[in-house]
Amino acid sequence: MKKKLSLVFLVSICFGCSQKVDISKTDTINGYWQITKALNTNGDKKDYPINEVYDYYEIKGKTGFHKKVTWQPDGVFLVNDLSESVKLSNNSEGVFIQFRSKFGKHTEKIESISEKELVLETPDKAKLYFSKVILNTRK
Repeated sequence: MKKKLSLVFLVSICFGCSQKVDISKTDTINGYWQITKALNTNGDKKDYPINEVYDYYEIKGKTGFHKKVTWQPDGVFLVNDLSESVKLSNNSEGVFIQFRSKFGKHTEKIESISEKELVLETPDKAKLYFSKVILNTRK
């Protein structure tokens, strides 16, 4: 019985201490991000050590857009006309990014966000880890 109570206590501490994403601080998402790893619900992990395609977000307030851009060795990004509109929303479960394009729509939960890392949870509960890309703009 003591072991069960200890386990319940530890689990409640872990959930009670987890920080929620503050929707007013989500301007950190603006910029270039590269995926570093993905974890599915079975615990399978896929690492992405090298990326040519980055995710670019530009959000003002709670709306904006997301697009994929391709990095070139000269430091320039190739872009195309494809983009998704994005809208930030929140409820009791957390902060979400709603993606919409002419091809479809989906929603991902922002698990955590900082100046250096973004973690998104997909509808099938997979976790996607992104690292902020710092551009060298000196010429």
